[in-house]
Amino acid sequence: MRVRERLTTATAELMQRHGVAGTGIAEILSTSGVTRRSIYLNFPGGKAELVAAATRSAGDEMTTTLRAYVEQPDPIGAFTRMWSEVLVNTDFEGGCPIVAAASSRDEAPEAASTAAEVFAEWAHLFADRMESDGVKHAVAQSLSTTIVAGIEGAVMLSRAARSTKPLEQVSHHLSELISQHRPPRRQDRWRSQ
Repeated sequence: MRVRERLTTATAELMQRHGVAGTGIAEILSTSGVTRRSIYLNFPGGKAELVAAATRSAGDEMTTTLRAYVEQPDPIGAFTRMWSEVLVNTDFEGGCPIVAAASSRDEAPEAASTAAEVFAEWAHLFADRMESDGVKHAVAQSLSTTIVAGIEGAVMLSRAARSTKPLEQVSHHLSELISQHRPPRRQDRWRSQ
């Protein structure tokens, strides 16, 4: 793995656990195993530029994963299961690095803007899927925002509660909500399993 990738991966991992403010240069160096000089050679803008690059990298990776989930019979369930595994496997310390970036506008404004772009990409994927299932365009656009906000919010609630129950509840009700807007012939899709 190249130095730049090691830095962005380490930064995203730390953001996932500690947020942007809790992700310091010393921790990034320790986690990535690179020298301090490497940060400034690869990211002359310092931590803010590195956080933005980490957000874009993590966002691209998660978008690729989500693209595969959206093709499954139960996309909400697949996205929920992925987050449940992350939460349980990290003892509820692993959250979303994109949410961390979105919450860091004061410290890393470019990262917050990148987070908004990533969330929009995710919403677009869900909207396209719903439209292919017969949901009207305007409704699909609105519901897709609800899905992203609901799942990401449920991840935060699950971290706080140290339980996947909030995520499971939100997933169930999002599936119900989507079912209300699909044509009757498509009612068997999007159901939580």
